[in-house]
Amino acid sequence: RRRQGRMSTAVRTKTKVLFFVPNLIGYLRLGFALSAALCLPNEVRCFIILILLSIITDFFDGIAARKLDQCSRFGELLDIIADNACRSLTWMALFVVSGDKISSLDAALCLVVPTIEWVAMMAGQLEAFDKGTHWKTTTDDAPWLLKKIFENGFKNPLGGLIIVGIFGLPLVKLARLVVEDGSPFATVLDVSTPVMYIGRFMGLWAEYWVISSFFSKVLDMDVQPTKKS
Repeated sequence: RRRQGRMSTAVRTKTKVLFFVPNLIGYLRLGFALSAALCLPNEVRCFIILILLSIITDFFDGIAARKLDQCSRFGELLDIIADNACRSLTWMALFVVSGDKISSLDAALCLVVPTIEWVAMMAGQLEAFDKGTHWKTTTDDAPWLLKKIFENGFKNPLGGLIIVGIFGLPLVKLARLVVEDGSPFATVLDVSTPVMYIGRFMGLWAEYWVISSFFSKVLDMDVQPTKKS
């Protein structure tokens, strides 16, 4: 009976975490992203609107977590999964909607970038869980530039540029496919695209460092002499 009591308490605690307000927002964000996929390939504008709703609601889960004292490891993981889902689906949409007209660069980005983002997520999360820190916390051996990017949770000019680039580049390129040439909005998209590229490629460098650093530590574990029992 005592063991059952402890188990039921653990289950109630886990259930409570699952229904924290910021986590409910996370489910909503995933719902927006998955619903957006149903709009393809014909309703591109609807897809973009739903993805933007998922991105915008990301601002509220962190606020809710802090205000309600409902921060959780599960919530951190759910948040980054929702982020990656939004970006991966947008790259997929760009690939599908472009069809035969897609450039070699865009085709490569559509295939390579989502893969790198998910591997970087795995590496960052595993290291954070191992050290008991937040995934946005950089290690002492991180390059100066990476520390500046992650400073204050990306809330700095360099971090902001990368966030805009990783979310904005596929969205801008996708929107450009359905915006009429010569319109003011087309001009805005064309002007902002180079900025998005800069942010996205800086993000690729940061992801490369996170991934390579993680696997270097994994290899260090493999070459260390094992303890004999």
